[in-house]
Amino acid sequence: MVSDDINKKQAIAEKTEIEIDEARTGYKPVAMRTSGLFFCISELANIDPMYQYSLDFFKGLFVTAILNSEKSEDLGERLHFLNEEFLESLYRNICRSLFEKDKLIFSALLTIKLMEMAHEIDEHEFRFFLTGGVSLGEQLPVCPCDWMQEKQWGELNRLSKLKHFDGFLEHFISEHETYKKMYDSQSPQDFVLPGKWAEIDKMQFMCIQRCIRPDLLVPAISNFVIDKIGHYFITPPAFDLGLIFKDSAPTVPLIFVLSPGADPLNNLEKYAESKKKAVMKVSLG
Repeated sequence: MVSDDINKKQAIAEKTEIEIDEARTGYKPVAMRTSGLFFCISELANIDPMYQYSLDFFKGLFVTAILNSEKSEDLGERLHFLNEEFLESLYRNICRSLFEKDKLIFSALLTIKLMEMAHEIDEHEFRFFLTGGVSLGEQLPVCPCDWMQEKQWGELNRLSKLKHFDGFLEHFISEHETYKKMYDSQSPQDFVLPGKWAEIDKMQFMCIQRCIRPDLLVPAISNFVIDKIGHYFITPPAFDLGLIFKDSAPTVPLIFVLSPGADPLNNLEKYAESKKKAVMKVSLG
């Protein structure tokens, strides 16, 4: 009968809907992580107002990452491939629009955001790394070494009050000659701390280095990024018209922001000729 046939089809539709909902729920971690990364790039406008990216652009990158990422029947593997492909694609595409001096900042922002979403970062340590803590005018003990400035000595005292640095001040006072080697080193970011402090993570290490050699924190940040998300994210991609063209679309023009003396027009025309495409040049200056 027709009614029995309709009931059977309805039961199948309900079962299919349940299966779709279960599959959709399985991909929710990727959606949450990806949405968090959008707010990461939106914060770049605080560095330079030119660094502004639309939601449509971001969604386009995500759709492309879905198509280009490795497939797998195993959900855990598939999620890993999606996250990996999108993160690399986001880094590659955003780096193209950043000045060289800001690319490592972007890498650090990505790392911090991913750690924040995974609940892997201590907010107090991160705040100390950014600010060195706030002096309340408290009386400091006598500094045991003559090579440390008063400002750094104050920061070290404030650092020792954080949860994971309990006992560090006493340790530093007893081992200050060892830390003098770190102070004198040309690569303090690679210095091996004595005792149990050799086992701390990279963020905690940077907090200590801030107190001793703040002038070389940039390479320390590079080590931090490598340790957390990989070496790929401190090596900005070279200018490659082929990759740029691949990431563009008929409705997405290629915009070149030129520095004095730079002229990519010849390369662009040669590449267009190899692809049998016409170039429409428009000056925005």
